Amino acid sequence: MRAATLALTLGTVLAITGCSRIGSDSGLNPLGWFGGSRPAATLEPEGGWATPERDARQPVPQILSVEMEPMNEGQILLVRAFAPVKGWYDLELITEELQPAGQLRPDGFGVLRLVLVGNPPAAEEATLPLAANPQVDILNIALPVSTIELSRIREIQIRSARGVTTLRP
Repeated sequence: MRAATLALTLGTVLAITGCSRIGSDSGLNPLGWFGGSRPAATLEPEGGWATPERDARQPVPQILSVEMEPMNEGQILLVRAFAPVKGWYDLELITEELQPAGQLRPDGFGVLRLVLVGNPPAAEEATLPLAANPQVDILNIALPVSTIELSRIREIQIRSARGVTTLRP
């Protein structure tokens, strides 16, 4: 029985190879079974990956104080800053390096580097910017930091236009 099966199989293979060619387009070619010479599929979009744009806002001129206040699930970073003219808007603490939205990741040394940015008042010819009063015109910015994010952070550095303020949580 074994000899008959072997002879039948060998005869079939010889008949197929003799009557047809086994090329790259043949179904009998094992190199073509999984896609063969087709270009590999990629996840890259048609126009390539979009690179995120850097924030066009300017660093706020001066940081007055930085402190951490406890919350239910972490702490809140409170920053008080001052600008010499009134009208700064759209203030935010952003990471110095681009990161995924909503995540605060320190660098390899455990330092979270932030920048306090905002937009100064528009320079129009009809109106001159009003001088800010340091007793009243304080800029207050807050950033929540979760307990998990705090566990990875050894130091927080916040940069302004005039320098860096450091805080150890």
